[in-house]
This record gives sequence, structure tokens and C-alpha cells, in this order.
Amino acid sequence: MKISVAICTWNRSGLLRRTLQSIAEMEMGDPIEWELIVVDNNSSDDTADVIGSFALQLPIRYVHEPQQGLSLSRNRAIDTATGDYILWTDDDVLVSKQWLNAYRSAFEAAPDIAFFGGCIEPWFEPPGCPDWISETWEKCNPAFSPRMLGDAEVELTAERLPYGANFAVRTDVQQAHRYDPRWGRVGSGMMGGEEIAVLREIVRCGGRGRWVPGAPLRHIVPARRASEKFIRDYFVGQGMENVAAGRTVTGRMANGFDAMYSMLLYRIKRRFVEPDEWVSHMIRASISWGEFRAQRS
Repeated sequence: MKISVAICTWNRSGLLRRTLQSIAEMEMGDPIEWELIVVDNNSSDDTADVIGSFALQLPIRYVHEPQQGLSLSRNRAIDTATGDYILWTDDDVLVSKQWLNAYRSAFEAAPDIAFFGGCIEPWFEPPGCPDWISETWEKCNPAFSPRMLGDAEVELTAERLPYGANFAVRTDVQQAHRYDPRWGRVGSGMMGGEEIAVLREIVRCGGRGRWVPGAPLRHIVPARRASEKFIRDYFVGQGMENVAAGRTVTGRMANGFDAMYSMLLYRIKRRFVEPDEWVSHMIRASISWGEFRAQRS
């Protein structure tokens, strides 16, 4: 059995270096046949040099995808992979020492399972998670993609799926379910959802999933992302995703009005009330604005 680990990256060379270093520091145990595919989505920084610097430490393969878009990069990785499983992670994570071992064991124990997923724990760089985010975590946490489904090997369903930074798909299944370029981030855009759409389709077609509790990783949250702007941008993307998925019933003009009204409340209350209240207005304004933008286009 061979495993293809796949990372898609765009202009995050500093974070990518840390991710690759954590992969290089994994404890392999029994020999594992594997490859590491890094798809460079037309980066303008030193991403190619960073990837090349790990050529002696990792079985790394550099792939260039010139057309912008995460879904296109994922599809390029599918076309490149030579493994029996594709294990997806991101360019801003720190994998655990037993990450690859845990997935290998899960694959061997259940060859009939179509997809797998593991824990994602946000890790805030110094100075740490701001108090206002901690106090409103239940509202803000989607922006940081935590995924924790416990310590048991539970079944994954359409309502309980892994997230994009830590999941794996059997290659034959993945080849039959490619990523839709209408979904997923493009450049600095924040509309995601491409992996959830694919995993739900796999489930709809009868594929089964399993949680791998022994394969956690940490998702790096740089200080600049622990900000109101980042959370606003994230929920704008969620609003756009709502329109793409047909999950909104509000008209364009109503969304535009709601976005402006909620933004006004957010700006005013930001100065005078507890975070729980103004964060709600901020998120609502962002989602409505994202829906308005998507409906306009």
C-alpha cells in the first residue's frame, strides 16, 4: 500500500516551511511507502525554493498549477498521485508525530472504507487567542476550522464530516469524485466548501467514512488572523458559499440592506457593549454581504 500526502499552497512559504518541517519530524515506525505532493498554485513568493529545500528529507514532488483556485489544485494533485490513498492536509499545520502511522493503520484495518478524517486543533501564535474571541468562541470558531469528534473510531456521515486540513480518501473513490472549481478558495478569496461537497457526494453514493482519533494536527493561527477583519472575511465567504449551495432564501436587496444595518449596529455597539452582542452583528453583516455579493455576480 502506498500513501500520497497532498498539500495545495499559495503564497504561504513561511507557514509551508513549518508544515514541511513537522512532516519531516514524524515518527515512521514500520517502513511506509509514501510520497508528498505539494501543488504550488502559481505562488509569487519563494514557495518553490522552500519545497526544494526539503528534497533530501522528504519524498517530495513539486507540482505547479498555473490556474488559480484550490479546487483546481486539488484536482492536479489527484492527477499526480500514485498512491492507493490521498491524504490531504494544508500548508499551515503542524502534524503530530504519529499522524501518518495512524492513517496507515486505519487504511489497513478497513480497506472498504472510502474516506477518513482526523482532529484539527487551532493553535494561536503569541500573543495567543484574544479575549474577545475566547468569549465568543461558539460564534467565531468556524473561522479557525476546529474539528474534534472524540477519541473513538466513529462513523462519519453527511452530517459529521472531516475538514479540509485533515482527511483522506481512497484514490479510486477520489478519482471518481473530483473538486468543483466553482467551490473553494481562489487566491485571497474566502469561499470554501469544496471538500465538504465532495465528501457529501461520496456518502450519497454509498461511501462510508471513519474517524481516526490517533491522527491529530494543529492548525496554525498567525496573530494577523486573530482579528475582526479575518473573521469578517471568513463569514463573507460563508455567505457566498450559501448562495452557491442554494442555502439562502433572502433576496439580493434584502441582503444588502441587512448587511448595511447589521454593520452599523456592529460599528456602534463595538464601543459600548460586551463582545457577545457586537460579534453577532459583525457575523450577520458579513454573511449578508457575502450573499449580496454572490447574488450580484
